[in-house]
Amino acid sequence: ITKPGLINLDFADVRAVMEDGGVAMIGMGESDTENRAVEAIEKAINSPLLSVDITGAKGALINVGGGEDLTLSEAEKVVEVVSERLDPRANIIWGAQIQDDLKGMLRVMLVITGVKSKQILGTEMAGIEDKEEDDLKSKLGIDFLD
Repeated sequence: ITKPGLINLDFADVRAVMEDGGVAMIGMGESDTENRAVEAIEKAINSPLLSVDITGAKGALINVGGGEDLTLSEAEKVVEVVSERLDPRANIIWGAQIQDDLKGMLRVMLVITGVKSKQILGTEMAGIEDKEEDDLKSKLGIDFLD
């Protein structure tokens, strides 16, 4: 966001993806192999510290960085791999930067909104809990204490 790039991102892009996006994840992945675009995005999405499902997510902010050898088609490949997993109407905004310190390397940083996780109760789960509570109240004829 703070450095100029081939395709720039700014805070308006962050706001557009985050606003009303629900639960979000941040990921980063790097690769220097022949298939570095796919490997970097897989590392960013499948962090061992996160247990989230991006299937059907509502938005993504993707920043692709690489050395002088970074091609626009590689950056587009990263966006394609991510977008295949998201909701077809997801708001996807991406940027690309050439960074001198990434010679031969491709780095992906992303924010994905509307993700699902068993460890996180978002607003969608809160509605389910309220419905289950109401069902139990009516079946058992009791009130729950807060």
